[in-house]
Amino acid sequence: MASPFVVFVCLLIVLPQIQATSNPYNGTVPLQGCQIPCMTEVNLHLFLHQFVDGPNMPNRNEETLAATTFPFGFGTTIVHDWTLTETTNSKDTVVARAQGVHVQAGLTKDNRWYMTHNIEFEQGRFAGSTLQVIGITAGLENGQWSIVGGTGQFIMAQGIISFTRHPASTWEDGIKELNIRVRYTIPQPA
Repeated sequence: MASPFVVFVCLLIVLPQIQATSNPYNGTVPLQGCQIPCMTEVNLHLFLHQFVDGPNMPNRNEETLAATTFPFGFGTTIVHDWTLTETTNSKDTVVARAQGVHVQAGLTKDNRWYMTHNIEFEQGRFAGSTLQVIGITAGLENGQWSIVGGTGQFIMAQGIISFTRHPASTWEDGIKELNIRVRYTIPQPA
């Protein structure tokens, strides 16, 4: 008969393997060697649709709150509610919305828009969850934004969003292709 110590050691070895193979989080895999609570990573591929503010722009999803007379429009503030879809078609199902503000923050350079927003998921397994994002947008063909937090499924999120201006982009529909790489704490059952 095995001693209690041997049984205990076997449980320490076997239980993490059982837990790893019974992961209920559909397609996400806990990072190796994680501490409690465990973190996991997911990669998402979406398209952001920015319908710019301006006269005769009936579909716009942003609005200028403050315009200034400083060089390069320094201080101009715009609120936005950009849509995110799984395709370049802006009429496709909206998966999430990027709701926030962007401010022209460059006093010596044009198109240096500081941006902060929450991406709120409306569809799919992350519905109701959010990602908090900051970075520089506008005037860039490609770049990165930081994921600095999250809620719902994205508890304690951190990561990066790499964006590229998509070739299908027009003046009316500025399309950014987003590759979202996010790490977050797996929500623990109550």
